[in-house]
Amino acid sequence: MRKSMLNRFKGIYDRGRILAGVALMALAAAGASTVPMQVAAAANVSVDGDPKEWTGVEMQSSTDSAVAKWAVMQDEDYVYFYVQQHGGNEYGLPITNTYVSIKYQSGQGGRHTQIRFANMMKEFKDAWYGDIDGARGAYSPSKEADKYEIEFAVPKSFFVEDDYTITYCGSSVKSADIKNVKELAQPTPTTAVYQGIVIDGTFTDWDAVAGKQVDDQWIRETAAVFDGDYLYLYVKEKETGSATGAGSSSNGKYTIYTDLGRHTTFQLRKDHIEGIDGAKVSYSNRQYEIAIPASAIRQYKETISFGYYMDEDVLIDNIANRKEDTKTDKNFYKIVYDGKYSDWDYYPHQLIQYSTSGGVGNDAEGALYQDGTTLYGHVLSMLHMNEKEFQPFTIRVNENDKTAINFRLVAVDKDGNIDKDCKLDHLDAGTYEYYLWDLNSGSTATNIHDKDAPVYGKMYLTVNQTAEGKSVSDEMEYQVDLEKMADHFGMDASDMKLIQAQYINIGQEWVSIAGTSTGAWLGLILCGISVLAVFGYRKLRRKVV
Repeated sequence: MRKSMLNRFKGIYDRGRILAGVALMALAAAGASTVPMQVAAAANVSVDGDPKEWTGVEMQSSTDSAVAKWAVMQDEDYVYFYVQQHGGNEYGLPITNTYVSIKYQSGQGGRHTQIRFANMMKEFKDAWYGDIDGARGAYSPSKEADKYEIEFAVPKSFFVEDDYTITYCGSSVKSADIKNVKELAQPTPTTAVYQGIVIDGTFTDWDAVAGKQVDDQWIRETAAVFDGDYLYLYVKEKETGSATGAGSSSNGKYTIYTDLGRHTTFQLRKDHIEGIDGAKVSYSNRQYEIAIPASAIRQYKETISFGYYMDEDVLIDNIANRKEDTKTDKNFYKIVYDGKYSDWDYYPHQLIQYSTSGGVGNDAEGALYQDGTTLYGHVLSMLHMNEKEFQPFTIRVNENDKTAINFRLVAVDKDGNIDKDCKLDHLDAGTYEYYLWDLNSGSTATNIHDKDAPVYGKMYLTVNQTAEGKSVSDEMEYQVDLEKMADHFGMDASDMKLIQAQYINIGQEWVSIAGTSTGAWLGLILCGISVLAVFGYRKLRRKVV
């Protein structure tokens, strides 16, 4: 059975590597840093709020604080206007406080001498506030900070004479000088070159990064680029959605998952990022650009992914580092019980969440590793509760509560004497060693060497603090004698097909490992089980909700 399981996971792993390789080659072929764009005026104007057709068209200056610049074109049927306004959103447009004046050569007055705007560019009014038949408009957030792009078209039939002058925001254009769309050059395909991202609320530097359309109630589009120093993220909200209230818990929590199951969680705000020191964000017109320091991203082999916290579907997957890391050895070798933890770095882990909505910043992550009849466990937690985090904890065999042991931590002195009331809370920074005592044994043993002492292993616990004494994280690793556990349950160690650990004061997830295998395949098995467990939990939670 174990051999069959190994073969199955090997097949999944091989297929995954092939797909990942294809994805990476496709990414490389596309450059991931170059995206086609238009640089010349288009032969046709689409009134959609996208200013791409206006590139190369002469812009008019503005003396009105509500408008940054504007331009005008025409064809046989319409006069087209482009306006870039300062500020604005889906609830109000500063352009509605402005209007276009039209002066005819004959001096004719009347209702056809003004173009006014109403109802968020859905209605166009003349000088007498009557409707302008056939006029249409659209607006969209600009890629420039705190600006909106507006386009509108007015039928030529509205203009009662051919010879007129348009005046808008302090600048004038004669009708004879309005360029015909067909006189302008056809769009010339070119390539936007990636030159880095600046977190400033201007989004034109994202033109060279391929975006991904999102189909949910909160977000319209996302993009990502990882340059080795920062992971840059772009998020564009829907008109009726909020990125700061997105996700299954509606709290704007996001996670950067790695291909090792490790995670970095943060909460998005318009003016700051909660949970990650050194992270930056800029917001403008329903768009965000975010910079996450590479140092905050947990270990990965090849790629990382970005998505909502504890959500089944990621927003962007297979994000590769543009700067190849040739210095870091990302191979996994084995675990040594020594309280140093670095040997766990590139071994698959599983998320352990503090609550349904998640904690502040990162939650915890755990892993199990087996070498022969010794089980090793690892947990990194940001909860900072010391003993309440790591005891009691449970080791369960074959998903059967009858073959489970709840452990507490006890101290043992140099003579082997057991201290069940040892200090565990408010520990100073440093590494401490404890023994794993069967909480439900009822044993009265006082020395580790007593025959009936219900001790099954040891644990190193490390308290990490800043120089000022502020808690940063708690980390631990332990080893458990599986033969002793098997003897306790009246079974053979080879009958342990699935071993799990639960740290109830951190979260309810079971960290799992399959079989009694050793070596590199164990990591693959754990990775598969961990991913399936997380997705299974997410689906179950959705059903419950």
